[in-house]
Amino acid sequence: MQKHETVSGWSVGLILFGICLTLPSLYTGAITAQNLGFIGTAQAVGLASLVLAMMSVPAAIVGAETRLSSYLIIEFVFGGKGSKFVNALFGLTLLGWFAVTAGFFGETLSIAFKEFFNVSPPTWLLTFISSALIIITTIFGFKAIDRLALFAVPLLILFLIYVSNLSLGEVGFADILAFDGEDPDYFSTAVSTMIGSLIVGVVLMPDLSRYARSIKDCIIASVLGNGIGTSFSMLVGVIPAIVTGLLDPMAYMIALGLVISAFIILVFATWTTNSINLYSTTLAVAIIKTKTPEWKLAIICGIAGTALAMIGITEYFIGFLEWLGVIVPPVAGIYLTDYFILKQKNYSMTLREKLPDYDHAALFAWIVATSLSAGAFVADFSFSMIPSFDALIITVPIYLLCRKFWPSQYPRNEKVI
Repeated sequence: MQKHETVSGWSVGLILFGICLTLPSLYTGAITAQNLGFIGTAQAVGLASLVLAMMSVPAAIVGAETRLSSYLIIEFVFGGKGSKFVNALFGLTLLGWFAVTAGFFGETLSIAFKEFFNVSPPTWLLTFISSALIIITTIFGFKAIDRLALFAVPLLILFLIYVSNLSLGEVGFADILAFDGEDPDYFSTAVSTMIGSLIVGVVLMPDLSRYARSIKDCIIASVLGNGIGTSFSMLVGVIPAIVTGLLDPMAYMIALGLVISAFIILVFATWTTNSINLYSTTLAVAIIKTKTPEWKLAIICGIAGTALAMIGITEYFIGFLEWLGVIVPPVAGIYLTDYFILKQKNYSMTLREKLPDYDHAALFAWIVATSLSAGAFVADFSFSMIPSFDALIITVPIYLLCRKFWPSQYPRNEKVI
């Protein structure tokens, strides 16, 4: 990558900011407010944002210094064939995100149809039709959709700020602060779900940070994107949700009298976002199924995600986010330990040809750390009260121990640029 191709941390951070702002993130904030009230939600959001930003910085630095995508970094660490298992995990999680967003999109359309036409088509039918259209536009017009997203996200940001301001006309801010919520014990779950909602993006941070100019830009991008972006995306829908008592963004916008504008902006923004979700899923699967054309993979992934949405994956939304926060961090723990502690910084393409098919130390550490993290989560045990952070931390000694038993076949201690 040439120097003129790099960009500032502000540019990377703004992209991350937009990625944080999705329909599921608005639901997450609203559900949290229902349980914790405004102050409790703000505290949970602040903690989750801090953890995500802190985890994001080292991952961003790896990308900026190697100038490689996360998939290539994972290949160097886990081996040529071993990396396919890790990429399969990311493919499944990204597919889950497409399905969750498709499910919420169907519910949003159902509310809109009821308001506009006083009819209530089955939600599964609306999910099927909207997802089919998204699949088609992803295959034939993704570049146009990607450009439209540059306009959709800022428009959604401004509109959501307006919605929050409008809802304050109904009640005073003191009343918002006084709202306690239904379940004070939900705090730990709230932090876990917020981290889980964005943890995949943190682990795949090198995909964007490889364009960052310096370590300073990595810090700026992490704080602006995964820090401030997370806070905004989770909190911006909290006030209207509390005022109206409704969780669905379309529902509370209609209650505030914003019918047509809400429909246009939410559909536009969600369409572009889920098209990008499907495209990212396709790229992850393409790493594994190298001989299958991407358009076929997009159709297969789209059908699978749509099926999950139609059978009601949104009902398991909170659990889905919690599990993401447990099973994804060990991947980052391994490649960060490999880079910063073991100083394995040689990512030259000539060495890539010599990589083993399977790096036993990395793969075994990944399996053990993920199993322990999952077991601790099921047993409701956490030494830090943040399962995602636990999963990241316990991976470090496990990987170092495994590396003692299985030394690298091709040590990469010298960085080659």
